Amino acid sequence: MRILHKHYMRLDWLEDVIALLDTGGVAEAAKARNITQPAFSRRMRALEDVLGIAIVDRTARPSGPTEAVRDHSDRLRRLADEQRALMAAIRQAQATGAPQLVLVCQHAITTSLGPRIVANLRDSKINSVRLRSANRSECEAVLFAGGAALSLTYQMESEPTRATPALLKREVLGSDQLVAVAGANHAKSQMWQMHQGRLQIIGYPSDVFLGAVFSRHIAPGLTQQGELSVAAETALTPAALQMARAGIGIAWVPLALAGEGIEDGSLINLSDELGSAEMQIVAHGWAESDSLMIRQAWLKLAHLMKAAS
Repeated sequence: MRILHKHYMRLDWLEDVIALLDTGGVAEAAKARNITQPAFSRRMRALEDVLGIAIVDRTARPSGPTEAVRDHSDRLRRLADEQRALMAAIRQAQATGAPQLVLVCQHAITTSLGPRIVANLRDSKINSVRLRSANRSECEAVLFAGGAALSLTYQMESEPTRATPALLKREVLGSDQLVAVAGANHAKSQMWQMHQGRLQIIGYPSDVFLGAVFSRHIAPGLTQQGELSVAAETALTPAALQMARAGIGIAWVPLALAGEGIEDGSLINLSDELGSAEMQIVAHGWAESDSLMIRQAWLKLAHLMKAAS
C-alpha cells in the first residue's frame, strides 16, 4: 500500500487514520480528533485524493476504515511511533546546536531524585537536561507524543507488567522504598497514640500512584492495629514530608526523599513498626534510537539508580 510509504504520510494524516482505526467509525474518529464530523470527512476525502487509495469504507453503516487499512493497522501505528520519535529527537536539538536531553519523570521521582539525575547526566555529550514532571499515566503519554526521550516511573514488583510496544525499551533501573517517617520531636507521642488505638497520618489521594500503594500494601496492616485518622491529604511528597516533620501526622514518602532527614536526625524512620513498600524505578525509551547521547543516558541512569538503591 502506498499509504505505508513514509514519503506520503505526514504525522497528522497518520493520527487521523489511527483515530479511525481506534474508534471504528468516522463520527467517533471526528470526536477523538476534536473536530466536526463533516470536517473529518473532508480531511479523509482529501487524503484519499492525495494517496490515490480508499481509506473509508462508505458502503458500510456506520462508515469505517476499509479492510485494506485495517490489515495494515500495525504498520501504520509503528510508522506513527517512528515519526513521533523523530520529532522528539529534533526537539532536543537546540538552536545553538548544543544537545539537550529531555526526560519526563513521575512527580515523586522528580522531587526525590531530580537534582541527582540532572547532575549525573550532564557532561560533554549532554550539555543540557530538561526535566519534565507528570503523574505516572501522563509520563507515557508525553513519551509517545515525542515530548521526551526517556521516562522514569515507579512500579510495584507485584503489578502485572504491561505489554510494552515493540518500539519501546523497558528496563528496571533500581528501586526505592516508601517509608513511614515522623518528625524527631513528635515520633514518640505519635507512636503512643497508635498504641492507644489511633494513628494520625498524612494521606495521598486514592487516584495517585502513592495513594494506591499505601491503600493496597500498607494500610491493611495498620487497620488491624487501630483507627487510621487522616490529619491532612496531599498529592505532593515534599508537602507530606514537611507535615510529618511538623508533627501533623505520619507520612509515607520515598526513602530517596527522606534519606537526608533520617541521616541528620530530624526525621525518624518508623517503617519497622508501621510498614513500608518496595518500589521499582522503571525507565522507558525508544528501542531503536541511534543517538549516542541517549545510549549514554541509559548507562548513566542505570549506574545512578543502582547506587541510590
